[in-house]
Amino acid sequence: MFIKNLRRKWSSKPCVASTATPQLYLAFYARLKYPNTYHYALHISSPESASSPAIRTMKYHCKNIITVTDGTVSIPWVYEAVKIDPDSDPRIVVRILLGGVSRIDLVDSLLEAVPVGQGSKEDFNCVSWVRDALLRLNQVGVISRGDISDWDAVERTGLDYVNEKKQQGRFESGWKGDISRKAPHLLLGGPAVLRTVYSHFGPLDAQLTSLIRFFWPVVTGATPELSLFGVYMGGQLLSCLALVLIEGERKGNAWSPIGFPTFWATSWVFIPFGFVQPIHNLIHVLFSSQGRAKGEVDVNAISANAKRIVLLPVSLTLGYIIPSFVICLPSPQVVSHHSHQGFLIAWQFFAIWTAVSQFILTRLVSDNTINRLLGIRESPHRRAATALRYTYNFVIMVTVLTHSLILDTVLCHAFIPSYFPATIDHLHPLLVFQPISPFSNEKLEAFERGILSLLQYDTYFAGASSLVWALYLYSCAKPNATFVGLVGKATIFTVLFGPCGAALAVMKERDEAVFADSAENDTQKKQN
Repeated sequence: MFIKNLRRKWSSKPCVASTATPQLYLAFYARLKYPNTYHYALHISSPESASSPAIRTMKYHCKNIITVTDGTVSIPWVYEAVKIDPDSDPRIVVRILLGGVSRIDLVDSLLEAVPVGQGSKEDFNCVSWVRDALLRLNQVGVISRGDISDWDAVERTGLDYVNEKKQQGRFESGWKGDISRKAPHLLLGGPAVLRTVYSHFGPLDAQLTSLIRFFWPVVTGATPELSLFGVYMGGQLLSCLALVLIEGERKGNAWSPIGFPTFWATSWVFIPFGFVQPIHNLIHVLFSSQGRAKGEVDVNAISANAKRIVLLPVSLTLGYIIPSFVICLPSPQVVSHHSHQGFLIAWQFFAIWTAVSQFILTRLVSDNTINRLLGIRESPHRRAATALRYTYNFVIMVTVLTHSLILDTVLCHAFIPSYFPATIDHLHPLLVFQPISPFSNEKLEAFERGILSLLQYDTYFAGASSLVWALYLYSCAKPNATFVGLVGKATIFTVLFGPCGAALAVMKERDEAVFADSAENDTQKKQN
């Protein structure tokens, strides 16, 4: 009950809309006498199949009509709801998709109740009516998969999109197209027009666009618990990436399935790494000699090219860490929404950028430089051990930084609220780290909460499987290790580094133990 009381109250909104959900649009119409301003309206397109788009789309707006009463001419505002064909509606400029409508049966009555013509002539117009109408729909909770709470941001984003198209000459050239299908989508987590073209290859662009819809709320900061966990997950992901890359570099894994780390890490783009990482670890145990070794692990199998290993921190910085900072830049304050989405897509392929950086660095940096760094007179195993230690320490340091930063922020926010502005909502640690139970029947109030739970499960599955795998390999190298000792080690490392960081720390201890045993054996042989 304690945990349940800490959860947010979730309403009946679905977190993922079905294909039958009607779509809500903000429509801009040209005003012939005032070319730099627009008439505003709302469109709701029903998903019901019909032979004509006019049957499927309703237009809601306020307009002026000329009336004559007792010889007096007036031009009052009147509310109108009419079926239209958006492709042939006169003077329509663009439509922008705001979200889905979960209760279409309430829309007509809600919009009819929005006041029309109240206030002075300057206070009321079609724009203020659309603003009030969206506010009414949002308050009642009929809008799903959309964020329209900030009207100024919604309007500014829409107008920026129109101006961008105007500068491209779209309207001057007499552009004619399917308005209903070309409508841009405002992204969740802060209004921004959804970018849908990246490679000009339709199937790939469709896949990349779906990634933007998923990850955009993570980087905007509009949902604090989601963005905080996104930073936390970034540090854990770095540890998992390092694990995969290091295993791929080991001589014992050459030309085995584990010996292609870029393939494994790139697959995270399209398959959750919480699913891929357990498979990677299982294949390693089944097909790698390290996973079957008991008592004495072959030091040659865990050794690697010292040059490539010692350059790995630089490659990770160039291919993963710096791009991770770039996608956290605020838009549109620092970068445009369009560029921000491009950076976010580029970040998805961090494994490739890391591999490219590694390829370039290994050719730019001379062997003499590496030998001076690791010790010219040291044996190949000794140099490999030193290089691995440098890489492990670097990645663990970054992981600890993100792990402790997010933990401290969340705990201070929960238990020392005086450090934070009173305007910030209460943020309990369980909101950041506790996923939704798969057995819960509660509905989500926002799509962002579903994204957060998926990322949480992703991180925990990948971390738990990697930690168990690392402990198993450690026990192979240290057969005298007890179960209680392994559990204690895992617990302490998880508290200090997080689940994925704990796996990396255990692997570091395994490697150091193997190299130390090898050095001791070599010393004894020399003495004999």
